[in-house]
Amino acid sequence: MIDMYLYDDDESAQVQFVGFVGEHSRYDLMLVQTDRHYGKTIVLNMQTNKFGIIGSDDIEEPGYIAHILGVSEDEGNEISEYLNEVIQ
Repeated sequence: MIDMYLYDDDESAQVQFVGFVGEHSRYDLMLVQTDRHYGKTIVLNMQTNKFGIIGSDDIEEPGYIAHILGVSEDEGNEISEYLNEVIQ
């Protein structure tokens, strides 16, 4: 039984599925953009089932993308290169 809801919101979203191959691996990502996370994008790595709420400042943080998406440092760098192009 639910005693109290913290939130129960409906939100419009723009969802993009992207798959690409880099030097180190193949990547399957889902990017979800809404107004809820202050301009940041929810990025889901569909291979590891790990996700993060990522903004341009997070991309610049060394090792953050690899850690949050559950990939190696080299793979994280490749994903960061892509995210740099699509996340403002």
